Amino acid sequence: MTLGRSRHVLNSRHTAPGPLVVESKVYRIEFDGVTGAMTKITNKLAGLSGVSDKITQRFMQYISNTGDDTSSQPSGAYIFRPKTQTPDDLGSPVLTDYIPGEYATEIWQNFGDWISQVTRVYYDKMYIEVEWTVGPIPLDHGREIITRYETSLDSGDTFYTDSNGREMVKRVLNKQPTYDVNVTEPVAGNYYPVNTRATIRDEKRKMQLTVLNDRSQGAASLSSGQMEFMVHRRCLKDDRRGVAEALNETANGRGLIARGKHWLFYSDLQSYHLHRDLGLDLFYTPIVAITTGNEPETPARSFYGSTAPQNPYLNLLTYQPFNSTATLVRLENTLEGKEGGSGISVDLATLIADKKIKSFEELGLAGDRPVSDTVGDLKKHRALDQGTNINLNPLQIRTFVINYL
Repeated sequence: MTLGRSRHVLNSRHTAPGPLVVESKVYRIEFDGVTGAMTKITNKLAGLSGVSDKITQRFMQYISNTGDDTSSQPSGAYIFRPKTQTPDDLGSPVLTDYIPGEYATEIWQNFGDWISQVTRVYYDKMYIEVEWTVGPIPLDHGREIITRYETSLDSGDTFYTDSNGREMVKRVLNKQPTYDVNVTEPVAGNYYPVNTRATIRDEKRKMQLTVLNDRSQGAASLSSGQMEFMVHRRCLKDDRRGVAEALNETANGRGLIARGKHWLFYSDLQSYHLHRDLGLDLFYTPIVAITTGNEPETPARSFYGSTAPQNPYLNLLTYQPFNSTATLVRLENTLEGKEGGSGISVDLATLIADKKIKSFEELGLAGDRPVSDTVGDLKKHRALDQGTNINLNPLQIRTFVINYL
């Protein structure tokens, strides 16, 4: 069977219809031997006593609304409005390859002519990688494609989404925290933007599932133990919100193909801070460049000074030229206070290797004005600063322009 440009045949190391079991240092995952679908996940780490949950994942579609008796509003580039509130299942997958390895095991699946997927279990990673490929979406009518993760976690009507990769925000089905909501679109009205991750939590069993995404997507939790993510869309009518065209993008005469990754992190509630590390890892995934030239390889090196704080929650967010003599530096404390975060002390003089500070000035977050223009109580803001040593409170970002000698 052909998937993309490579040909794969079901590996002879698994030919029986029984379950496939893949183990890493962290997880034991069971897959259906025919479909390749995940069926059960177990966290093997000490203290969890082999806690398990049922889990499955499938692809589904909402048919785009083109206008109805309730409203003439169609679904399009800016508006998500499905024709019905129940998505159509896009069929049972077929296991096309099973590739065990020393460092990772891959499960290949085909969901039909235009959806395929590879699930990777890395031996020493805290996550399970799901790489999906969707498209070109057929052109018979508007379709909005989701992938849905269903588990036995008792999350009730609540899930959590990140706010620009930082704080996690509680979302409750059909409710808003500051006003009474009249939900006329039960699906679309419960979709929220997810920049880096979304989580469902079982408060009784103290377990959670976090799905980290490699791009901003819409997501919802419409029933307990479930999360769905919008992965691709193709609509045939303009939604009348400014672009004056349907969401029907093409390349080489065909609809677009979307390929992306989700990282699944199954853990106890006390491990919630780890999803921040994983979110940064996914966001800063190295870009692989290939050349036919004979350029010499440049050894990798760290730009941090030898005495810079080795705190895993200190993030150098920005390091770029500000003008001909100065550099713009943004530093971030990535951990939230209620997750155990505390202040991080950073000496700007020793932060960057082989650089000596001449002077520095703190700016507002955008780097376009003095911090005094953006902070009400400057004395309180700098209460823990001493000379070139500055303090970053939990989730705080501070911006500096530094002149080096």
